Amino acid sequence: MGRLLLITGGARSGKSMYAQVMAGRAGARVGYIATARVLDGEMRARVARHQQQRPGTWRTFEAPLYPQEVLRAGCDVDVYLLDCLTMLVSNLLLGAGVDWEGDVTPEQMGRAEACVQEGIGALLAAVAACERDVIVVTNEVGDSIVPMGALARQFRDCVGLANQRMARQAACVCLMACGLPLWLKGSEEAWAR
Repeated sequence: MGRLLLITGGARSGKSMYAQVMAGRAGARVGYIATARVLDGEMRARVARHQQQRPGTWRTFEAPLYPQEVLRAGCDVDVYLLDCLTMLVSNLLLGAGVDWEGDVTPEQMGRAEACVQEGIGALLAAVAACERDVIVVTNEVGDSIVPMGALARQFRDCVGLANQRMARQAACVCLMACGLPLWLKGSEEAWAR
């Protein structure tokens, strides 16, 4: 069975670059699972920057809603790198059928959270069954002020819960801060074995 490495941190903390280094150490055949959706020019530029930063030999899978299907397919790779869990949570929330522009009811909030939790559960089950190591990149989004809107608050809460679930199942957890890896669970040496 493969292992799970969760790499978390704030924006521009070095998460993706460090995850790429760790994936490269795990083997030459990397399956990169992209969860971002390109909806505007700014996101297109971000995606292009990420593409330029990783080796062209890596195999890319675009899976904005169902990354577990990539893991279940069992492709011929040494390691999978999912970047990122935060975008997956966003995609699941926006696909939950809630009108975030109107008055959101507690029932709608509960339905949206259940949708996200179901998606994260499916991903965790696929990771547990995967024969390859899996590296997941995510963001720490709850270290600031409470957001004003219902969608932003729900997003923050769902990402926090998803991160907790991933960290519990992970063999190793690394927090990136200022470009430096801080290992919260396991170690770089243990992961590299």
